Amino acid sequence: MFVAGVCSRGKTAIRFVKPGAKINSEYYIQHVLKPLFKNDIRKLFPGELINKVVFHYDRGPAHSSEITKEWFRNSGIKFILKEHWMGNSPDLAPMDFCENGLFKWKLFDYAAITVAGSKRIMRKV
Repeated sequence: MFVAGVCSRGKTAIRFVKPGAKINSEYYIQHVLKPLFKNDIRKLFPGELINKVVFHYDRGPAHSSEITKEWFRNSGIKFILKEHWMGNSPDLAPMDFCENGLFKWKLFDYAAITVAGSKRIMRKV
């Protein structure tokens, strides 16, 4: 499993989840959100631009838990509440249906035999 982001200003690094890791709110905050905002988001949105960031995530339990929402609130990071998420439609959520699909389609051009090979290919694509 991996985590990556794309926005109008560029893309984030790909972060791979350790094999066998339990993805709970604590893991998600420590190993995904904190590095993402400390490194990638600050580079993509330097200075005052960081105030324009509104984070959107999917329906994973660790993503939408009360612990994660509290972390967002305490960090001052704007995020979209579950009640305001877009519908599951190509017209309403083009990133889910277009960008992810294009990424996966490009992966079919390569054949990886090992996990390390898969990671190398994903970073290349």
